[in-house]
Amino acid sequence: MPDNQPHSGGIFYGLGRGIFIALLVFGLPAAAVIYYYDSIQQWSESAEELPVLEEMLRDFHSGVEVLGPEFAAKLKNFYNLDSMQVNPEVETPQNLRYWKRPEVERDLFLRISKNRRGNMMAYLDYIDRYKHLAVYEMRRAKIPASITLAQGLLESDAGRGFLPRQANNHFGIKCRMEAGARRDGRINRADFTPSQLAIDCVQRKDDYEWDHFEVYENAANSFRRHSHLLLGERYNWMIRAYPIGENGIARKPIFGQTDVPYYAAWSVGLKSSGYATAPRYAEAITQIIETYQLWKIDYESITANH
Repeated sequence: MPDNQPHSGGIFYGLGRGIFIALLVFGLPAAAVIYYYDSIQQWSESAEELPVLEEMLRDFHSGVEVLGPEFAAKLKNFYNLDSMQVNPEVETPQNLRYWKRPEVERDLFLRISKNRRGNMMAYLDYIDRYKHLAVYEMRRAKIPASITLAQGLLESDAGRGFLPRQANNHFGIKCRMEAGARRDGRINRADFTPSQLAIDCVQRKDDYEWDHFEVYENAANSFRRHSHLLLGERYNWMIRAYPIGENGIARKPIFGQTDVPYYAAWSVGLKSSGYATAPRYAEAITQIIETYQLWKIDYESITANH
């Protein structure tokens, strides 16, 4: 047979080629599922338990729609306000004008299934308890209160997890591992350094057995630490990229869209900048914000007296 003629094959050639194609089509995806099964299962289970509505609601109202033509001036003033001028007694009202729990609760009772209402009430209780801290930090750091609350809800399981209960850590922030520390069973507390706001580190398995998380004296310091983290170089680009009360262009599609409300763009930005490894972290944060109408709390900060 000349060298330039195609191989006629035969039964064994055809069989081998068929097996190779089958491995590509079915084997590799199956192997990936097996390899990542624990992560996929963990996310699936947590997503099923989240008391959220499943899709983008499209009921976001921009700042202009809610506040009127004066919103642009108020937003500009908000971003220009020196954080040192923020008075916590003025800037953190307990009774909000735009976000009202009874209204949100009534709406959700009609839309959330009965088996999720217990978790729904826990989410509402968490929002009620910590919204003033999120509003105050937004006034200081320009990070949307909606983002802070949604991350707190997800990371702390609405304050019911080990870290918020035992360490006042609502955002899963880890202690810094010292350079040269051995990443094995011999690792100990001395190999980790907490931030200035933290008072200690506590070991808790996350990505690794040796992970250590920061311990805070109170929840307020945990919220402050979250602001410090998001003001760092990795995340602070979003403050100006996605102005509160407006739509923004997300780095990657979320629910099939890139032109989305600012909080959805923030959610994508947090995920793409490495805040979390969960594959649908951005979707979860967005779903929480929209389900509980947390974007309305952001407008409390924009319009607060100062």
